[in-house]
Amino acid sequence: MRAISSLLSLAAIIGVSSLGYAQEPHAVFFSFDIPGATDTEATAMTSWGDIVGRYYKPDGSHHGFLLQRGEFSSIDVPGASLTDVTWINDRGEIVGSYNDGAVNHGFLLSKGRFSTIDDPAFQDTMAYGIGSDGDIVGVGSDSGTNFRGFLLRHGNFSSIVFPGASVTFQAATMIAAGRIVGGYSDANGSHGYLLADGDFQTIDCPKAPGGVFLSAIDSLGRMAGEMTTADGHQHGLVVSNGECIAVDFPGSVSTYANSIDTCGNTVGRYTDAGGHTHGFVVERYLPGRPEPETTKDTP
Repeated sequence: MRAISSLLSLAAIIGVSSLGYAQEPHAVFFSFDIPGATDTEATAMTSWGDIVGRYYKPDGSHHGFLLQRGEFSSIDVPGASLTDVTWINDRGEIVGSYNDGAVNHGFLLSKGRFSTIDDPAFQDTMAYGIGSDGDIVGVGSDSGTNFRGFLLRHGNFSSIVFPGASVTFQAATMIAAGRIVGGYSDANGSHGYLLADGDFQTIDCPKAPGGVFLSAIDSLGRMAGEMTTADGHQHGLVVSNGECIAVDFPGSVSTYANSIDTCGNTVGRYTDAGGHTHGFVVERYLPGRPEPETTKDTP
């Protein structure tokens, strides 16, 4: 796997552990940290093994990163007080959000150029996912309230609102077929959802009364995110063929699976006993398609 090979070349690797929650007994987790960071979180990965995410420095500053061919590079919107990176597609296009000192804006980073994304319906805009066709999904809000999902397609914004939900969060990727995942809250708690062909479907897990949130979907229809069990423990989550599968980094306090690709590789974050977060990659957590044999040019 290209992502694993890339990680193994880094001195930042802090450990390699076997899977603790038995679903795929041969899966192996790889943990990594940005050098000098207090906390690191992986948010997405391409089929080529490029990984993006966020990290925090000891001074509390918040930055995005790209891990490509064994090298880390920071991603910071010029003039921003913080930059958050949430997704990368196979064209190398990256989305996230930044704060200008007053409000949040979404951004697209493509071919080295930043473009701002602002939903005119809201004060704050946060871009969370970008599909292979360039469609972008995210969240808009008014002063930290009234969160609503959006789809940005061909320069036009449209709302994503789960019917009957009190609050809707849309934090997802989109594939060419147009399927979107995210989460919403109602009187019964927090739920994941799948939006396909204009129809919403609630995604809940039987052993997760504390709620479900979905962050990603691959082209095989498998979803990734998190679920909270009755004991209050947050587990990473993969939903495949209607089954909820826990993803737990061994020895962690909590785990979040942010992304899954068609090869079954998953990235995310876990929290250790000291309260610090670390990025992880787990190779072939679920069986998938063979990895591509060709190489990708640097964007």
